[in-house]
Amino acid sequence: MSLLTKVKKQFKRSIIQSVSIETLLKDNLSKYNVVLPETIATEEALQMVFASEATSLQGVSHSTPLAYTTVLEDVFYCPLYSVILTKDRKIIRESFNITKPVEDFKLDCLFTSKVEEISGYSVIWHQTTNNYYHTLIDNLPRFYLTSLHDIIKDNDNHVKLIHSRKIFDMEYFYLSKFLSPNIQICQVPDSTHTDQPLLFRLEKLILSKFLNHNFSGFIPSSYRNQIFSRFLPQRPRTKNKRIFISRRQAYNQRHIINEAEVIQTLAIYGFEVYTLEKMSINEQIELFYDADVVVATHGAGLTNILFSEHVKVLELFPYPFVIPYFYYLAQSMGHKYQYWCGNGEYDATQGWNSNFVVDILQLQNILEKPGFFI
Repeated sequence: MSLLTKVKKQFKRSIIQSVSIETLLKDNLSKYNVVLPETIATEEALQMVFASEATSLQGVSHSTPLAYTTVLEDVFYCPLYSVILTKDRKIIRESFNITKPVEDFKLDCLFTSKVEEISGYSVIWHQTTNNYYHTLIDNLPRFYLTSLHDIIKDNDNHVKLIHSRKIFDMEYFYLSKFLSPNIQICQVPDSTHTDQPLLFRLEKLILSKFLNHNFSGFIPSSYRNQIFSRFLPQRPRTKNKRIFISRRQAYNQRHIINEAEVIQTLAIYGFEVYTLEKMSINEQIELFYDADVVVATHGAGLTNILFSEHVKVLELFPYPFVIPYFYYLAQSMGHKYQYWCGNGEYDATQGWNSNFVVDILQLQNILEKPGFFI
């Protein structure tokens, strides 16, 4: 890293600040629909090697955060990052749930003088990341909690749902179940293709805290059931699907180089290959509703174990560490979770997306562990 780059980072860190809702509002904070923390046992996490960004989660137990909804007045929405800013342009921490270094924010986007007004009540939908996992685990539960607020439940109140990126069909499939008639979807420009960045001043924002921690798919069981029971098939489970999720069509790599050999091995144990990119959302839900065992490379498709019951999960990682989103999701749902880690070297240019080779003998040993598969 050059000296100039270091100086720029230090400068940004001195300028860009964040603040919690509790610190911002202090005694004026009103909490609605409070969700108390829920705890699960996670002793085996202490024996696992987590990605460095997630090590703070490791412990003999793991709890969801205290969550609630509140109403903020006269705040700013930054569409490029989908974060909320105070009057003095501090980032409200509860408005995002991903790890983003301060130096990655563009100063002109946070401190621009170009501001448009949005009157009345608003809620926000997106984060900067809105793939299948973040939609179902981060965004949807937060919006569901927000939708329980009396302001939204009173259909006489007109509420704008603000988003800066296209709402994909997948997102709308889930979101539409919780949209009341008084909610109007409003897309605003994210300033990507404008000469000057743009902020939006929100007169009144109904904001909920996230129900989960970053890197954890554990959301409180009562809310998980209230949300996802709406999508379950109305029939008994067959529990006869042994699923291998192929990533050969995944846009962001993390492909198994010897996938043909993996498929051949798994076929011995009755597995079938599924490419989720070719399946509708309903087809994916139906498949995982009947799942018995799921083997998959770390990826958003594993989020579908939300629709499974006491399924066995084997997650494959390219590197010698675990990224624990689905470990915590599996633990919270009573699934049996196993993992396999490769020995690839982490490449910062590719992030967590390197292609890798699976050790077939080690794969077989995990599948034949007493109490897991057989």
